[in-house]
Amino acid sequence: IFSPKEPYVGKVVPNVKHPQTLTQPTGDANWETTHVTFDHGGKVPYLEGQSIGIIAPGPDKKGETPARIRLYSIASSAVGDDETSKTVSLCVKRVVDVEGQYANREVGEDKPDKAGTVFADKKVYRGVCSNHICDFSVGDDVLITGPTGAEMLLPEDQGSNIIMLATGTGIAPMRSYMRLLFNDKAGANADGTRKFKGLAWLFMGVPF
Repeated sequence: IFSPKEPYVGKVVPNVKHPQTLTQPTGDANWETTHVTFDHGGKVPYLEGQSIGIIAPGPDKKGETPARIRLYSIASSAVGDDETSKTVSLCVKRVVDVEGQYANREVGEDKPDKAGTVFADKKVYRGVCSNHICDFSVGDDVLITGPTGAEMLLPEDQGSNIIMLATGTGIAPMRSYMRLLFNDKAGANADGTRKFKGLAWLFMGVPF
């Protein structure tokens, strides 16, 4: 397990399953959701349902540099989207709040993000770590901590019925489960049938 004082230095790599930006502009400030993949060289093994921490350069809203770690649910199964067991993927919504209660960019200070969104004529709050992740390019270094979390691991019984309530977690951990249960070779028997024999129900709520 990698700690904030000694994080693992991974690399942003292309994802063969998804483009980095999953969503289309809607006119809302926080329209963008990204899918970003990191190469961890097999040094950060994890299980479906766990999280990793990401350390952004900062400063965060408390002025700390680097920023304190932010935990993100892992969106890939344990073998990764490329099924090599050497990558990990996150599904992250870019946090942007315009003319809200808090701001870390005054009028005239906001700059275009990687997607081209900018609000130069307004006060803007940009989530420190979500914007750091969403602005990644292939080849960039990423500081990773963890993995962590045992509360959301899948049951060992392959006949279990699984009810997934994604009302605040986002889709990331549920995607991790679904990839293992229904897609990846790690979840298949030698004859190609799926190891999972139960039912999986997914309820997802999106407030905005």
